[in-house]
Amino acid sequence: MSLLQEERSAETRQRLMDATVECLFERGYAGTTTTEIASRAGVSRGAQLHHFPKKDELVISALEHVFALRLAQMREMSAERPSGSLAKRMTALVDALWPFFKGPTFYAWLELVVASRTEPALNEAVHDASARFGDGLMDGFSRMLEWPADRRADLSEIIWVIFGQLESLGLERILLPADDPDPPEFLRAIAMIKRLAAILIADMGLDETSRETLR
Repeated sequence: MSLLQEERSAETRQRLMDATVECLFERGYAGTTTTEIASRAGVSRGAQLHHFPKKDELVISALEHVFALRLAQMREMSAERPSGSLAKRMTALVDALWPFFKGPTFYAWLELVVASRTEPALNEAVHDASARFGDGLMDGFSRMLEWPADRRADLSEIIWVIFGQLESLGLERILLPADDPDPPEFLRAIAMIKRLAAILIADMGLDETSRETLR
């Protein structure tokens, strides 16, 4: 295959994956069809089948593509590390993470998670892709926070708690118009998540200034 053909092939795959995420966000997993994806991507049905013969292959590739984009964004964020105590850096991270939990990529992932409950093959693929994404996130968080290398397990526990809270808010956010600003109760919830992160850091003895962050 020539270099030009490879570039065109990569561009086609990119358009198909972008269209898949768009469909998952707008129409859900059940409403995401390969015909609709090909139409949105502006490629022929034959071209779509050539790259992704099955719907599941396409949606999982799209999911991994989304995860790669989010990890790239995390690397960009880590290049501009927040200053201050460990607790302050963590609370800045919560603010940076929240937009990820109310956008198309989160809801596309959510559609696949729900669909995978009753589709074993899809379940395994989503689980494996999510696990790889989680490992990449941990590396990004460690760099951004300048986290102690010997306390990685503590970071995993704190991130697990933060993600659980943000995911819950993301689910609640579905009920609100996407373009509306976050209502006061959401802002209060975000503030409480940041306080919780600071408390956990203080209780683990990782940052003596964490108590000051709570005031």
